[in-house]
Amino acid sequence: MLLCAHLKVGRLARLMLGDRRANFTVMTALSAPVALALAAVAIDEASIYTERREAQAMVDLAAIPAASNINNAQTAVLTTLTDNGMPGVVVQGSGQTIPAAVGKTVVTVTRGRYAGASSVNVDQRFQAGVTPYNAVHVTLNKIPNRYFASSLIPTPIIGTEATASMTPQATFSVGSRLLSVNTSNSPILNALLGGLLGGNISLSVMDYNGLISADVSVLSFVDALAVQLNLTGVTYSDVLASKATVGQIATAMANVPGLGNTAKVALQTMASKSTNTVKIPLSHLIDLGPLGRLGLGQRPAGLGVDASAMGMLMAAAELANGSKQIDLGLSTGIPGCCRARSPSPSANRRNPRHGCRLAKSAPLCGRPRPASSWW
Repeated sequence: MLLCAHLKVGRLARLMLGDRRANFTVMTALSAPVALALAAVAIDEASIYTERREAQAMVDLAAIPAASNINNAQTAVLTTLTDNGMPGVVVQGSGQTIPAAVGKTVVTVTRGRYAGASSVNVDQRFQAGVTPYNAVHVTLNKIPNRYFASSLIPTPIIGTEATASMTPQATFSVGSRLLSVNTSNSPILNALLGGLLGGNISLSVMDYNGLISADVSVLSFVDALAVQLNLTGVTYSDVLASKATVGQIATAMANVPGLGNTAKVALQTMASKSTNTVKIPLSHLIDLGPLGRLGLGQRPAGLGVDASAMGMLMAAAELANGSKQIDLGLSTGIPGCCRARSPSPSANRRNPRHGCRLAKSAPLCGRPRPASSWW
């Protein structure tokens, strides 16, 4: 009886081992948990990697305004991270130890001095606490989000850091400018500007004095000029690499925010009266240096770049006039002078970008005299 039972079991085992039907179902059932665990780990690892890249970009972004506003570096870092959606930002002060937690981002902000010399090792270029400050070091620690594999992998901590330094810059201008205009010399400027712009200019003494006293932001002027030239998504250097007419330059200058109403109306009048279609290279008029790498609308913190509205307009008009001379055909009211003409900037090698040179020319009243000039 026992022997028969063993024979039946052996026969049944041989039949099961020889039957390969439903093997795929069995293998799937056995490997599914392992496959699901591997997929969960892969998804969470990819998510952590992406979150770390985003955290590094945030730290880089926060360090830049902190270096630009180094006296309020912590506030700049907090504002930048919060505005970009970083959750629960907490600043860890000197001597503190704040552990990272879910929903909490711990940052440290250290001011110091950065030496960019190539002879210094990269990890030694930033010196914390050394004055005068010119750089900020920002670190960030946070626990990333995990979606499926929190029980399979240990709790990771994302750590990123960035250092930003500030290069001091200053702006200056050298040259002469008009102090004021009275009723006796405004006709001269009307004739001079009319000849340069190719139109009939009739501005009052008040208009000229408003222009003379007006200073415009050069960066705002280039922003307005980009609108005139239909340029978008470019840098200031890209705009200055273009060309524009004097009318476009005057219109852009009139659209600069903060310009007085008198100067604005005067510039609009000049733009409407200008018939000179010569396009001048804007790089010959303005040179922003390293600031040209900034995108339109960006402003360097603590640095103002202003210029005389009248000076820029006259320089642009002279550049557009090229090598021509303008016969003013008017009496200057100066004894011995019957007419005046304005030579081109190329004829005035001593100072081609500042002021206008009026040369007394023959025929002169009375006996012949040698030519001279005044500013």
